[in-house]
Amino acid sequence: MNGKRQKLDDLFIETIEQNKTAMFRLAYSIVLNREDAEDVVSESILKAFSNLSELKNSRKMKAWLFQIIANESKTCLRKRKRVELTEDFSDFPMEKYVPESSFDLLEFVYHLNDGFKEVILLYYFESFRVKEIAKILAVSEGTVKSRLSRARQELKKALEDAQ
Repeated sequence: MNGKRQKLDDLFIETIEQNKTAMFRLAYSIVLNREDAEDVVSESILKAFSNLSELKNSRKMKAWLFQIIANESKTCLRKRKRVELTEDFSDFPMEKYVPESSFDLLEFVYHLNDGFKEVILLYYFESFRVKEIAKILAVSEGTVKSRLSRARQELKKALEDAQ
């Protein structure tokens, strides 16, 4: 293995290790099922690794990986045909994946529709910029901004109603 490929492989492993919680959270936000989310993340990692040589800019590896996860999650949904949002989160030990202080807010986020949920998670929890989110979700920057705005409004209303 040449030095350049070894560095790319090392960066890939490092990116996976640093983002494994976020990767799971993104997949779960789309497929709404723990086992499917775990499968999506595993499949995405394999797919990304086998196509690592196609990555043009290694500095964009995280965004590239998240784009693969978003696409694989949507493929999983198509295979399942229809997903119903469960009201019961007890089968998903979220405290294992997110900080305790984020638990309540994250539960509200999971109740948003898919488009809103994805942008909120990527923007606020994963610190992606609007441009990166647009690329990951294959939508325009305007769509991302609109979804962020509408998602904030829905979250605000949900939080006010909960009090």
